[in-house]
Amino acid sequence: MQVDLLFKLAGLGIVVAVLCQVLTRAGREELGTLVTVVGLVIALFLVVNLVSDLFTSLKSLFSLY
Repeated sequence: MQVDLLFKLAGLGIVVAVLCQVLTRAGREELGTLVTVVGLVIALFLVVNLVSDLFTSLKSLFSLY
């Protein structure tokens, strides 16, 4: 498993949480929600590459394609 990916995801989560809290305290709840959604999309893009590699290795392992 790639440890650097875990650190990236953890760092992204911390940054998004801090930004969301700052924006909420400033009265900008809608921007806080937007930051949370954007952080989720970025995290999903990071994870989709790993899932794609997993399916590729499973197809080659079982000679499915």
